[in-house]
Amino acid sequence: MEKKLNKAEGYRKLLKIVVTLLVLIGLLGMMYSDEVKPIAEQRMQYVKSEVKGKLLELKSGEILSQKVEMQSDSFETIEIMYQNFQGQETDVLTLGIEDAEGKIIGQWEMQLTNEVIDHQTEGIKVLQFNADETIHIKDREVYTLNLELSGFPEDRLYFYGTESLHDKANINGSENEQALAVNVLGGKAGGVRYFFFGIAVLTVFGMGIILVLLLRRESVEKIFVGSALVFGVIYMLVIPPYAVPDEQAHFVTAYNNSSEILGKETVKEGNQAVLQEREILSDPSGHYPTKERYIESMNGLLGKTYNHSGEPVLGGKVLDMPKISYAPQTLGITVARLLHFNGIQLFYMGRMFALITYVVITYWAIKIMPFAKMVLFVTALLPMSMQQAMSYSYDMLVNAIAFFMIAYFFHLIYKKERVENKDILIISVCTAIIAPIKVVYIVIIGLGILIPYQKFGTKVKKWTCAFILGLAGVIPTVITRIVSMADMIGGSQGNSELLGYEVYGGVYFLKHLGELPKIFIETAGEMTSYYVNTMIGKQLGWLEIEIPYLVIAGFLVLLLISAARKRGEKEMINMGSKVWIGILSGLCCILICFVLLISWTEVGEQVIAGVQGRYFLPVVPMIILLFRTKYIVVDEKFDRVIMMSTAILEIATVLSVLHIVLPR
Repeated sequence: MEKKLNKAEGYRKLLKIVVTLLVLIGLLGMMYSDEVKPIAEQRMQYVKSEVKGKLLELKSGEILSQKVEMQSDSFETIEIMYQNFQGQETDVLTLGIEDAEGKIIGQWEMQLTNEVIDHQTEGIKVLQFNADETIHIKDREVYTLNLELSGFPEDRLYFYGTESLHDKANINGSENEQALAVNVLGGKAGGVRYFFFGIAVLTVFGMGIILVLLLRRESVEKIFVGSALVFGVIYMLVIPPYAVPDEQAHFVTAYNNSSEILGKETVKEGNQAVLQEREILSDPSGHYPTKERYIESMNGLLGKTYNHSGEPVLGGKVLDMPKISYAPQTLGITVARLLHFNGIQLFYMGRMFALITYVVITYWAIKIMPFAKMVLFVTALLPMSMQQAMSYSYDMLVNAIAFFMIAYFFHLIYKKERVENKDILIISVCTAIIAPIKVVYIVIIGLGILIPYQKFGTKVKKWTCAFILGLAGVIPTVITRIVSMADMIGGSQGNSELLGYEVYGGVYFLKHLGELPKIFIETAGEMTSYYVNTMIGKQLGWLEIEIPYLVIAGFLVLLLISAARKRGEKEMINMGSKVWIGILSGLCCILICFVLLISWTEVGEQVIAGVQGRYFLPVVPMIILLFRTKYIVVDEKFDRVIMMSTAILEIATVLSVLHIVLPR
């Protein structure tokens, strides 16, 4: 009888998994039919110009030249945007394309008939030159487009200008004020089908793993590993290279560290990193996710090597950060270079090492957390947490170590009977890593005050350990960051030059201390909602991928209820401890804002500039634990509901990103 019941229970669990996955497959199928399939019929747009500025006048007999840096290894169509044509139907416009050596790689003639000149794209008149077959070029090389109008002397063509291209147009040898608005198109974007199919397979496979782990009642930390790895890889694909804020600067810094390890050429020409792999997306436009970027990344991951010169290129300035900040990414890049991966595979290898590091550290954080494990689970899986976790940003390491430190302190406060030397060593190492990267988070070690002195043996030993932790944070910070910190406090002249305006600097508030409360109150009133939204992940990428409010509200609710006490849990945070945790959390938030106030905010501004919600992620678990109360008690099964809800919201986030990026 018992075997039959167990068998029936097994079938019920299997049915739940199958039904859930079928529903998910159905939703993905609808998205494919309604959105992906039509987009796959569109042309690939490799170079896109936004119409802006003055018109360019081309007279009959003149030649207009425009240099364009190609963003692919082939193209099929060139579109020239124009406002007006004053001429005859017999007039001819000739387009020739030359490479850097002056060799003509393509030439077309277009008779400007009424039918031709009436063609429009997105409401703008365009002259469309179509090649008979795909023209192969060198990716990231500069080519010159030459336009010549042949007609009567009084005939004119008025082209739109743009600020999207680096080089200005040239008419008969004279440089114009504007660049010519040009689009370079390829074939149909059929590759998005395969890209979406890959994302769909990963999503269904990942949800299947999570469902199995949930139904087998695995531990929270194991379910976290499954969830974080699956969704981390998916985020890695839907948020392409350089689409995370400042990722290009972080990447070239990690790459430079790898070059030092391998004994390769590092920096030159103003501290710019030397990149050996030409396929790397080193162009400034790489931060903007598009379907073309998706396809390019997919092809690169599958081993396609783009046409390039094979010569080293400069990839941007190396950041003055401790090398430990990028240790996982540097290791990933080094392994990829030793294995002779192409540039895109190399980039993703660094990201993968970052993700694995984040997952491993956070796994141990959740494992040792004595209670309220769901607080760490949800915080670590927020869309913004996941975006940073799979990127080259040092936020990955800061967030993971901060979560671990918080968990370890609570482990010492509420569970472990005696504090040992190895405990102090572990916390000291964490402090020594996190402080030089972002010194404001050293505030977290203040949780050690809550550890009863009896666990140390004596009060003297407790305060001696506190002194050791302080030194562990101060010494590496002074060694690696003292110059930059002094500049920031003194007025940050370098930052003023970078930003183009005078920043406050720390010295200013020594003379105008009374202005601080007003600025902080004004900032809190105006920006709190923005901080909460961006902390969760309302705006991903370079803050241009808007996730629906419903998804963000869902994550916020999960955060707030994640601290609820489970039946049987005896551990409670008393009021005195909550007050101290609140003080530490508030102090950390104030310090974050103060740093941006003196280093990023223009003198005279009453709202602090440059603060993003992701900066508060390391102390989110401390803030959420303040909502833990003995009056709200939930069943153990409630954890499964939170974890399942988190997975559903993650999928909603990923699909929202695709919904925004694919039509671009």
